[in-house]
Parts: sequence; C-alpha cells; structure tokens
Amino acid sequence: MDKELTNVTKQSGIIFIGKIIGLTFGLLFNFVAARFLGAEVYGQFIFIFSFIGFFPLLVLLGLQQGLVYFIPKFNENEEKDKRNSIITFSFLLVLFFSCAISILILMKSDFIAKTILNKPELNNLIKLLSPLIIFTALNQLSKGVFQGIKRINYFVFSQDLLIPVIKLTVLLITVLIGYEIYSLALASYIGTIIGTVYLVTVIYKEGLFSRIRFRKPSQYKELIKFSLPLLLTGYLGLISNKTDIIMIGYFHSEDQVGIYNIALRIGTLSSFILVAFNTMFAPTISSLYSKRDMDTLANMYKVITKWIVGVNLIAFGLILIFSEEIMRVFGSEFIVGSTTLILITIGQVMNAGVGSAGYILIMTGNSLYALYINFMAVIINITLNFLLIPIYGIEGAAFASLISVFVINILRLLLVYKLHKIHPYDVSYFILLKTFIISFVIVYLLNNWISLIWISQLIGLSITFIILFCLIYYYFGLTKQDNIILNAVLKKIKK
Repeated sequence: MDKELTNVTKQSGIIFIGKIIGLTFGLLFNFVAARFLGAEVYGQFIFIFSFIGFFPLLVLLGLQQGLVYFIPKFNENEEKDKRNSIITFSFLLVLFFSCAISILILMKSDFIAKTILNKPELNNLIKLLSPLIIFTALNQLSKGVFQGIKRINYFVFSQDLLIPVIKLTVLLITVLIGYEIYSLALASYIGTIIGTVYLVTVIYKEGLFSRIRFRKPSQYKELIKFSLPLLLTGYLGLISNKTDIIMIGYFHSEDQVGIYNIALRIGTLSSFILVAFNTMFAPTISSLYSKRDMDTLANMYKVITKWIVGVNLIAFGLILIFSEEIMRVFGSEFIVGSTTLILITIGQVMNAGVGSAGYILIMTGNSLYALYINFMAVIINITLNFLLIPIYGIEGAAFASLISVFVINILRLLLVYKLHKIHPYDVSYFILLKTFIISFVIVYLLNNWISLIWISQLIGLSITFIILFCLIYYYFGLTKQDNIILNAVLKKIKK
C-alpha cells in the first residue's frame, strides 16, 4: 500500500498546491468583484453564470470520467492507438454538442430570461455568456485526459494558476475602466479561452490525438455506454449544487445571490483536499479493483479520508468562531450571510466524512448506484429549496443543501460497505476529534478574552488555530501512513 499511497499523494500534492494557489486568486477575484461592484451587480453575473454552468457538463456526456476509466486500461495494455482514438473522438463529439447548445441558448435567450429565470432584464447577459459553454466543456474534458495519463500537473497549472491570474488581471483593469458587470464576463472569457487553448495544445504536443477508427466503432460504443450513466450522475449532482443559486435568484433579488455565493465559496474552500485526492485516487481505484487488491484499496481509503476530514475540521472550527468577521471582509452588506456560511460548512464536513465513496462506486463499475443516489439528492434538494427559500431566503437554501448532502453521503458510505465491505474509519479518528475540540476551545476562549481590531484578531487567531491543530495532531496522532502523505506533500512544496 505504501507505494500506491506515495504515488497518489505525489500527484495529489501537485493538485493540493495548485488548489491553494487557485483558491487564493479565486478569493481575490471574488473579493474585487463583490467589494467594488457590489452585491447586486456581482449577484446578477453569478446568477446567469450559474445557469450557463448547467450546460458544459451536459455536453460532456460523461466522457470526462469515461476517459479516466479507459485511458489507464489502454496504457497498461500498451494500446496507444485505441487510447488516442477515444480521446480524439471525445473532443470532436463535445465540440459539436457544445456549439449546438450555445447557438440554441443564444436564439432562445429572451424566453429563458423571461420565463425560466424570471429576470427579463438579464437577456443580454445570457447572450453574452452562452458561447462560454464551448470553452468550458473542452477545458473540463481535458481534465479527464490528464487524469487518465496521470499527468495532472498540466491541468492544475491551467486551472489553478493561468486562468485565475488572467481573470483577476482582466477584472482589475476593466473595473478601473468602469465596465461593471461586463468586466466579469470579459475576465471569464479571456481566462477560460487562454486556459483551454493551452490544454488542447499540450494534448496535441503529447501525441494524444489521432484519427478516428470508424471501421472499429466498438470502442466508441463501449466508451459512450460507460459514460452516459455518468452524465446523468454528474448532471444530477450539478443540479443539486446549483439549484439553490437559481432558486434564490428566481424568488429573491440578485444581491441575495451574491451574498449566498460568497458564503458558498468560503464554506467549500476546504473541498480542495477532497478534490486533490479524488482526482488522482480515481484511476488508482480502477487499477486496484481490476487487480482485486481490495486490502490496499481499503487501507488507502482510510488514510486519505482521515486527511480530508482533518483539513475540513480546521476550516469548520475557524468558520464557527469567525463567521461574521469572514463575511465582513467582502463588505458590510455580506455579514447577513454568516449563518448561511456556518450551515454550508457543516455540509462540507459531512461531505468530507465519507471521503472518496462516490468515486469508489463509479470506478468499481457501480455507476448506476451513484446515479440513483444523486437522483434522490436532487429530489430532496429541489423540494426543500422550493419550500424553504421563499420563507427563509439564503439560510433556507443552505439548510436544504445540508440535508441533501447528508443523505447522499450516508447512502454512498452504506453502499460502499455493502458492496466491498470497506469503510474509512478507525480509532485514529478519535485522536483527530480530540485535536479539534482542544484547538477549538482554546481559540474560542482567546477570541472572547482578546479585544483587537477585528481584522487583526481574525488573522492572528486563525493562524493560532491552524498551528495548534497541526502541532497537537503531529505529536499525538501521526501514523506511518500519515508520514508518507506528509513527506510526499512537503517534497512537492520544496520543488
């Protein structure tokens, strides 16, 4: 297991570092947008951007995850022609459907603005953002390629450094000029286009494109057969994630969308470690399962999940103590979202608590179970959002998401145990929980005793909490496998 854990962690370490950089620039981007454009203008863009965000995943047809599943198999069997052929086929198919959907939305923008979104004044913004579907879809498909060949560093560079830096730079320039809402659209376009062109160029230079083998369509049929259920699974997950923003925009004003989105972005910041490990753990799951090495898979699942939970507990503790101060950073009008922020973070801890359970279901050939679970989550989320948002606003949306996240993750965990007799928990979690409680109590008391300028107190005590948590766990809870992960990440940081 040590070898596999080291390999996954080395690659995940790249994503880990990239996500920290990307999240930093992403926060700066949202800070500039919220602080200088205001909650209403920021909310208008987020509302339409979230609606447009439904379509890239639709036109992907599940092929991103399909490539993650098939590319390692072709690599192991040294079938490079088949590998390159399905990559080329996937890109052409996604390009065709993304262009078609973009044109359709452009033609029906007036109907969408008036009837579906209940915001006729945002018709022009829908037209402006619809072609973004093409570049976003190709960008996300590229991720599947780089995951499959286990060279995710290219995608990390594009997604977490190149695109965020370009978006922030363009936003700052256009805000100074005075473009307001169109500054956000222009920043998103320029950043996404440049990032996508970079990724496709790398794939071409790596020799991963080839002719499509029309005389042997069986491999394409197999790819689509595997991928389409994942389209439904992923799309249901996307609906569950974005329903809250769409419904808030429909029932309430755009400034509420802006406040909720800031709370959502902060509350899910700690998800970077789950994304980092899942990105590289997914092909490893497929490989270990094909070898029937379930003991290694089970042990890796335990160690990785513990690290994911640990990082999320740190974020949860900080937000529980400093929710108002954190929201205040973005402007006084955002403070009303502090309770929403806490609810979102509770849901994030629940999501972290089952680790890679969803990926284990998919990568062991049980994608239909993942589809059924996501379908149930969507029904719960939409129903609760419909009932709670008109009455409780953004707090109702956060609570609805929390309940759906709880249900979906409990079901994933139970199914993984039923199918494979594995789970992510052991006695070391008690040490993790003790570490959290001790750190939280100390910082909570310090926060009540100390009286400084609010921003100084927020920064100082946040650093104190993180250091306390890490030191306590380092001396009382660190295991051999923890050291493997820690050393692999530190080596990547030193490089």
